[in-house]
Amino acid sequence: MVKIDVAIPKTRFDMLTYDAPDTVGVGDLVQVPLRDAEKYGIVIRTYSSRKVKHIKKIHDIIEHQFLPSPLIQLYSWIADYYLAHMGEVLRLAIPQKILRRHEPTLQRAEPLVVREPLIPNPAQAAAIQDIQAALKQRTYGTFLLYGITGSGKTEVYLQCTDNVLARGGRVLVLVPEISMTPLLFDRFKERFSGRVITIHSSLNQTQRRNVWYAIKRGEYDVIIGPRSAVFIPVPGLELVIVDEEHDHSYKEHERAPRYHARDVAVMRARLENIVAVLGSATPQIESYHNAMAGKYRLHTLDQRIDAKALPGIQMIDLRKEKGYLSPRLERSIQEVVERNEQVILFLNRRGFAPHLMCPSCGFVAKCPYCGLPLVYHKPEQKRRASLSCHICKYKREKISICPQCSRTTLLYRGAGTQRIEEIATRIVQRVNPTAAVVRLDRDIARKKGRTETVLSAFQQGEACVLLGTQLVTKGFHFPGVTLVGVVNADLMLHLPDFRSSERTFQLITQVAGRSGRGERPGTVLIQTYHPDQYAIMCSQLQDYPKFYAEEVPVRRELRFPPFSRLILLRIKGTNEDSVWREARSIAAKLRPLSGVQIFGPNRSLYYRVRKYHRVFILLKVARTYRHSRLRFLLSHRAKGCALEIDVDPLETF
Repeated sequence: MVKIDVAIPKTRFDMLTYDAPDTVGVGDLVQVPLRDAEKYGIVIRTYSSRKVKHIKKIHDIIEHQFLPSPLIQLYSWIADYYLAHMGEVLRLAIPQKILRRHEPTLQRAEPLVVREPLIPNPAQAAAIQDIQAALKQRTYGTFLLYGITGSGKTEVYLQCTDNVLARGGRVLVLVPEISMTPLLFDRFKERFSGRVITIHSSLNQTQRRNVWYAIKRGEYDVIIGPRSAVFIPVPGLELVIVDEEHDHSYKEHERAPRYHARDVAVMRARLENIVAVLGSATPQIESYHNAMAGKYRLHTLDQRIDAKALPGIQMIDLRKEKGYLSPRLERSIQEVVERNEQVILFLNRRGFAPHLMCPSCGFVAKCPYCGLPLVYHKPEQKRRASLSCHICKYKREKISICPQCSRTTLLYRGAGTQRIEEIATRIVQRVNPTAAVVRLDRDIARKKGRTETVLSAFQQGEACVLLGTQLVTKGFHFPGVTLVGVVNADLMLHLPDFRSSERTFQLITQVAGRSGRGERPGTVLIQTYHPDQYAIMCSQLQDYPKFYAEEVPVRRELRFPPFSRLILLRIKGTNEDSVWREARSIAAKLRPLSGVQIFGPNRSLYYRVRKYHRVFILLKVARTYRHSRLRFLLSHRAKGCALEIDVDPLETF
């Protein structure tokens, strides 16, 4: 018998120690007793040196080498770096109901079919050659593929994948959103029929379980999925691709560990000694900085396929032109519809109006829990009109009489996607009474199948205008789009966050790139009150290097990433006094530590969400700081309060 350390999913333990036969190995799936229950666990270490009394025996070895050793190392790194328990890592890494005996089905015998690749342009060819050289050497390397929108990054992915499959290897492709998975899946399916699979949370548990095991057995050569796919055991993995690497969807925000799939993918490539390719038209500042510092190898695609021109981009100064859709944007929409072309309108605010007010007494309808203005949503598809809080999900029926002065003069102030949809519909139907406007925002996307329906209708020309939030900025290819209108470019600029300029530049540049991808040239109109702000000016120029040159000195002076690392501690609880007391207690424990700059405790931007009060402490440390020095925070317990730890947060409020 030997002592082994076992990690058990969905527990707040790192490891528990058991006695086991000497045939057990690292990565084995075992069944162990825990209190009065039977649990599945993963063997993390054999011949444990931990001093533990009254060690129990494991009950069964379910499967030898259930997970390969490099994945165990990856999971351990995630627990250490993101300050989480190993049980929490396994909860995210292994889908529900995977941990039990699984009888393999008959392996697929479908042959691999490879369609002829396209002829790359010189910039694509240089990137492909460099990546393939690293693949041939079977050594670690991370490549940043910075390419303007429409420059053919996907073709680089495909030809590198072709090279891997020809040698019998496998490829993992990460995409930021489930809604984007079918688009890239179709491109890979066209090139490599029969050996491509997608896995994501929209599959039911049985489907996901079967796909997970099929991938583990090596039945598929190309695996495509959102951030959680980075955890899947893929035998013979040689290449990891992270498409749209800048996208915030790669960050886990809700549960510990709050990992970033792009960074986990790079670490996985390092541990498995394989190649990682990160692609984006607007790389995250940290990624581009790593390329400038020589940590990543940079390849730039600065021309669109077939030398198509970038869209012409013009500013509309809302200080001079009034209206939710300015007269110039309105005229441009009408002209495009008259030519039977298509339009994308982008506004990163859903609902009809962001607040409801009474002009007589100044009353504003606010959330009773958060104290924030309620957003008015018009009725649609069996849903009644409502006032909704987008932070805590509180809802109430629409009101028509002011509760303070009893007048009926309530006004809906501002515009969300519903209001712009009404305005755009009136504009296009003046030109063509049968023309349709479709909307894509979270209200639409949460309904199963609606995203695909909306995108299909627009792709097939059944609608002439696609309106939406940041969902429409993703990497869609609509050849019929010749006009993109940014309804309000300033919304992200006003957030109290050091990434606000970067986020503004990324969103505007990405949505602008949807225009002019077909045979006809494109135009982009950006409505803003701040036409001289550098993020907006650089997005007009479609010039990422210039934006980087403007942004980096600010980050360097303030020692924000990439010149430091941030760790956000959020304390929340129902009792306001207890929350502040615990926050001050945690800050006091941190102050003696050397190398840690402490800011706070401070009120979160959304200080009260439902019954919870929220306070945050921001830690700034050197990039070389060992996070293990902060693991004592995992054992912090306070009655009535919860502590959330977010390493490398994308938002600092």
